Amino acid sequence: MNCFARYITICFTLALFAVGIAQAHDSINAEARKNYITKIQELQAAAASGSAAPVRAKSLYQLGVTLDEIRDLFNQDMISHGIVKGLETSLLLNELTRIGSKLEASPKTGLYLSQLQHYRESIRLDPRAPYIDHARYMLLKSHFYDSFSDNPLVPFSQTKETLAEMIGIAEGLLKSKHPQISGEELRFILGIHYLQAIKQQQGDKDDTLKKLKKLVQDMHKEYPQSLKLLTLESLMS
Repeated sequence: MNCFARYITICFTLALFAVGIAQAHDSINAEARKNYITKIQELQAAAASGSAAPVRAKSLYQLGVTLDEIRDLFNQDMISHGIVKGLETSLLLNELTRIGSKLEASPKTGLYLSQLQHYRESIRLDPRAPYIDHARYMLLKSHFYDSFSDNPLVPFSQTKETLAEMIGIAEGLLKSKHPQISGEELRFILGIHYLQAIKQQQGDKDDTLKKLKKLVQDMHKEYPQSLKLLTLESLMS
């Protein structure tokens, strides 16, 4: 595959990954909009109350997941149509702002960003909760896809400290058995972060390269038909 074809393959595949291999979805109706707003307000109240740290932590985690679910729907519209479509969807976007959970659009991509602070605070409040591995995974995944446009090796504004944090989170999740964590995607994101570290001369290059090669070998064994593996190898070449 020549360089141009490889580049096109990478861009197309990453665009699909960013919206979860976008599938057609029904427009948000009035009932769904009202249910989302009610749920978010209940979670906001629980997270802001004087409840015990585990209660607040779980509420923040659920709030992050709910807002990411909505964000994914908005971004599918943005990618397909360039705007958020439908009256109820537009009303939901406005109501999120009214109740203090505004979804911000990236000035770089035009897509809506994840509210990572909910995951971070949830992890801080109750780091041993049974859902915390998934919170860490969502933090890792959402940061990753929000951090670049068409080339993941050139993130917009990722500090060395953030890169080290994301690598630590991903490595810590490699043995997780949480059912909502995709081992394939986790390894793909970790592989990209290893490449970023090598490119930025961060850490021990030989050690990072050794980890990357082992990760790719494992992906060949576990996910031999993976488009993510193909994309990772294309970026390595």
